[in-house]
Amino acid sequence: MGRTPGPGDTLHVVYDAECALCTRAVRQFEAVRGARAELRFVPLQELERRMKAPRGRDPAGLPETLFRLDPAALRAQLHVVQADGAVFAGAEAVVRIMRELPRWRLLSGLYRVPGMKRIADAAYRYVARRRYDWFGRADDGCADGACALHGSGASRPRMQDREDEGAITDEGEMHGRG
Repeated sequence: MGRTPGPGDTLHVVYDAECALCTRAVRQFEAVRGARAELRFVPLQELERRMKAPRGRDPAGLPETLFRLDPAALRAQLHVVQADGAVFAGAEAVVRIMRELPRWRLLSGLYRVPGMKRIADAAYRYVARRRYDWFGRADDGCADGACALHGSGASRPRMQDREDEGAITDEGEMHGRG
């Protein structure tokens, strides 16, 4: 597992920027103040581009450990790499982030309760496999929240709204919510 970073350390968080759930979670993590370590969010797609490029000095200062991670594993789940090179994936990565955030530290301790790790890991894998179906894909131009309405973070209609769009009324007329 590696040591717990102290103040001023950095955790590199590799996330899927095409996943709407993932980008919303990153925005929420970024909004938290008082983290014990710096959280540096690295879009998976950017990391993949860098992995394909000729190797040289990385101008972004990303740790070498990131470039040795399996791309298929990165696509399947969130990864956190801490300063000493220790890697956390899936639910364990989420818990690793929570340990650095005020108000979330206590909740992160539940992961150590007998049986909870297994349940959290299974739940994470279940949601991760269905994340695009349930939460959609982040629009390329909206992944950074640029399309959010009035800062609400909503860049697309809710699923309920989508079902109502294009519905036909009893009178045979089309209507939408737009």
